[in-house]
Amino acid sequence: MFGIEVEPDGVVRLSGRLDASEADRAIDRLETIEGPVIIDCAKLDYISSAGLSVMLMTHKRLRAAGHALHIRNLQPRVLNVFTYAGLNRILEIE
Repeated sequence: MFGIEVEPDGVVRLSGRLDASEADRAIDRLETIEGPVIIDCAKLDYISSAGLSVMLMTHKRLRAAGHALHIRNLQPRVLNVFTYAGLNRILEIE
């Protein structure tokens, strides 16, 4: 089960599993946000390559508009996926 909550201040809270079956829904929600975005992953248990693609697409869109994407509170196993993919060098992970 995947959950995405978008707060008015640009904070997005993800929970559950972000995989290929949920990637389109995540993109649809994230595309509606203008300005800087903070993605809180404290309750995100799993991310697939499709989920990483969502993060990268969001980062590129925001950067092109002069804004930033910050990713916070990654669980160790989820952080490992970002690290193995080399995205820890591209994305702002706190």
